[in-house]
Amino acid sequence: MDTNEGKDIKNEIKIIIIGNSNTGKTSFVNKWTKGTFTDFYKATVVSEFSHKIYQHKDKFYRIQLWDLAGQDQNTHITKIFSKNSHGCVVLCDITNKDSLNDTLKWKESVDESTRFIDNDILPSVLVQNKIDLVDEEALKDEEEIKKFAEDNKFIGYFRTSVKMGVGVDECMDFLIGNILDRIEKCSKDGNNPLEKDVKNLVLEHKKAGEGNNNSGMGGCC
Repeated sequence: MDTNEGKDIKNEIKIIIIGNSNTGKTSFVNKWTKGTFTDFYKATVVSEFSHKIYQHKDKFYRIQLWDLAGQDQNTHITKIFSKNSHGCVVLCDITNKDSLNDTLKWKESVDESTRFIDNDILPSVLVQNKIDLVDEEALKDEEEIKKFAEDNKFIGYFRTSVKMGVGVDECMDFLIGNILDRIEKCSKDGNNPLEKDVKNLVLEHKKAGEGNNNSGMGGCC
């Protein structure tokens, strides 16, 4: 049975998930789109994408999450696949302080390569994942992390445990809400500024499927 039957889904939103390897990007995507988690780790080679139908107010949106490779040498991949994105989640590992500083490298690669519909930088959220692996003492620097996020132009920050399902939905609700608010402000005379982007996204998805056998790219729904 098609769970999307009867839903008027005209709008597609692309969100990229970036950060160092082993920060939980793929697990984040799977938890939000499928509600699943596994301890098995397999590095993303180039890019994988999943989608989820998301309701906001009285409209339905197809949210595409693009999970990009996290190896240091692959920041150029981020620049390529961030094109036509509407938002960004930058993950780091709360048990690894270096990965927090590295979020700036990943965010910079996106800020340099793409712009939102209003020609401003993409709305990006900072996520410290794996809070289930630290004690309360390690969580006392919340104000410091909040300032770090504000100083580096993240629209917000979240602490998550993908494994335990903590903070993932809240993070995505916040980011998608911000994206849709900005899109609404960009709308003129009732026109939908997403329509042009949807055409571009369809082409990207087609190319991704064509390259599945030789580029390390995959699609899962």
